[in-house]
Amino acid sequence: MLVILSNKPNWRIYPEEIAKRTGLSRSTVDKYFQQLEKVGYMRTVKKSRGYKKGIETYRFAADFKIVDWYFEDYILLKLEKSLSN
Repeated sequence: MLVILSNKPNWRIYPEEIAKRTGLSRSTVDKYFQQLEKVGYMRTVKKSRGYKKGIETYRFAADFKIVDWYFEDYILLKLEKSLSN
């Protein structure tokens, strides 16, 4: 979690980069991400890029639990706004 929160606020969370920085395997990083999501400190959004263009994954983490209203009313709105530009 410290590796994630020590970056700039607009930094995108890439599991491969975190694994490389920490010396952990990608599967270990994925397990930690699942634990963080389970306890509420991380949320993941997957957006389609269009037909046969793949899926883009956006991860959001905080040093507080990300409650539903905050995620829906603040984080998702900012994501939609940034994607529309």
